[in-house]
Amino acid sequence: MNTNTVYIFPDTMPRAELLFPLVQVFWPVVYLRPVENDVPVTADQSNLCREMVEEGLLKFNCPAPLADNRDRFLQLVHDLQHRRDDYAGQLSSLSLAGLGGRQKTETKTSIISTLLKQTGIQDEQDEQRAMILWQARLLLKLGEIFDQEQEELQQHLTRISARENGLLAELRKEDEQPFSLTKAFTAGDDRADGQQRLRLKAWSRLFALGNQQIDASTFITTSRDAFDLLIEQYELVQKIPAQPMLTLPLPGGRAAADTFAEQRAAFINDASGLIDDLKRLLKNPTSINEKDRITLNGPGSKWTNLLEQHYPAGKNSHCTLSLYFLPGVDPGNLFLETFGRDEDNVVKEATEGRHTGIIIGIMEEQAEG
Repeated sequence: MNTNTVYIFPDTMPRAELLFPLVQVFWPVVYLRPVENDVPVTADQSNLCREMVEEGLLKFNCPAPLADNRDRFLQLVHDLQHRRDDYAGQLSSLSLAGLGGRQKTETKTSIISTLLKQTGIQDEQDEQRAMILWQARLLLKLGEIFDQEQEELQQHLTRISARENGLLAELRKEDEQPFSLTKAFTAGDDRADGQQRLRLKAWSRLFALGNQQIDASTFITTSRDAFDLLIEQYELVQKIPAQPMLTLPLPGGRAAADTFAEQRAAFINDASGLIDDLKRLLKNPTSINEKDRITLNGPGSKWTNLLEQHYPAGKNSHCTLSLYFLPGVDPGNLFLETFGRDEDNVVKEATEGRHTGIIIGIMEEQAEG
């Protein structure tokens, strides 16, 4: 294990509330992209994300470049988006993605079949790996389109709700709560993503089966389900428990973009020695000792006290990053076995990797009080 690069899974779209805590300590933070040189729209719209890209704190990588077929693939995605077809429904169709079940062939009219035909890839055993990668890319890109439209819809509903509240304020009596037309819709922030399993499967296949080496050993998620499944799969196969490393408090993700650089610089300056210790642990998890746990781990540690000085809980939210070391496994294999495995022989033959171990982390908001 020889890198301090941290990868986010299964997200492909950058979110400032996730990035802000992580780049206090780990940089660069990397998102895997379905297509090379295709920076997500969200990064262009967010000042904070754009600043992180400019400072080299946030990067994007594609483990399975399309090369000469890149423009053709992006044109297909553009057509799907602007033809106003029901691509959200297509995303929900497991047969379209080829990721939800055992289908030996695609229908002649399916998007995947057309795509493979245009690029000279046929659904044959010796080319099945290439087909799997195309399927994974398409599902992730369609998912991004769906997320973008859901975000735009949520913003419209929020504006409508604000106007509605203003209109109803004149009618509201002190002891009454008027019916809200938009309340049920604007409460969608906690909407469960019914496609998360499919996206995890696509993300894992892209990571594990791509032809470009991804030199990384640290992966962080906000998905408790994904984290628990990885731990469960590891312990089932290895017959040993995952090794807890640290529980690290971090500043929460709700931060002002205009003060980000100054806050971060001041914190890193004072925490430089501790951050060096963290980087050492990422490179060599077995080097963790009792001193590391006393200075870095949880409440009462030197790290926690320093965090409180720069990001006091009274003014800032806090989150917790729990890190675990899973020795003796290949990262690509672990993700593929946990989320992306089918019975395809081509997939089994494509995943002989380096059993260097992996660090996984779960980042969660701290409960107030």
